[in-house]
Amino acid sequence: MNRGLLEALAALLLVLLCGRELTAQEYGSAARVNDVEISLFRLERHFEDYLREQRRSVAQIRNPSVYKRLKREALEQLIDKELLWQEAQRRAIAVDDAEVARTRAAVAASFASPEAFARRLQAAGFDEAGYSEYLRREIAASRMLDQLVGTVTVSDAEVRSFYQVLRAQGAPTSDAPLSEEQLLAPARRILLEQREGEARRAALDQLRAAARIEVLVPL
Repeated sequence: MNRGLLEALAALLLVLLCGRELTAQEYGSAARVNDVEISLFRLERHFEDYLREQRRSVAQIRNPSVYKRLKREALEQLIDKELLWQEAQRRAIAVDDAEVARTRAAVAASFASPEAFARRLQAAGFDEAGYSEYLRREIAASRMLDQLVGTVTVSDAEVRSFYQVLRAQGAPTSDAPLSEEQLLAPARRILLEQREGEARRAALDQLRAAARIEVLVPL
């Protein structure tokens, strides 16, 4: 189970809406992705979680332009999730019940007790079937993005060059004797993270280029 996905699922459960979400028609639509609605209700719940990831709250945002920018970023995330789910369906990426069950158990284990987990599910509007379907979509979307990105690598020459850039920028160094591999490890990690981020964005941009996306709210 992808650790990043597991952490995201545990955090999202604090506010998320899926399960028995009210319809987009009842709340209005924030966007449409290949004729699939993203409701304003879904956007509002995801926005709460997005602010939590940014270590912010609505009460802390006093600048209207900052509020609009953050809300637009949250909507863009939802659009990307929908695109990945649709592509996963198109490619017949299957997530079996056993994997869903393992993920559910892992998320539940992050709560203080089974009762606390059950209360959170109920508060978020989930029933068991709805939460299982939500997990299936999240796992499939994550797997789809991994497939689109593939394996990202960096050469030793690139790492050495990047290490020199970091040193020139005043990155901290160690007084202890280190091997070349140890010296270069932080630079390799940072460079890989950058390349992976670029690859993810490129993959999502490619999906967007082939999609019909309508933003239906002024943000």
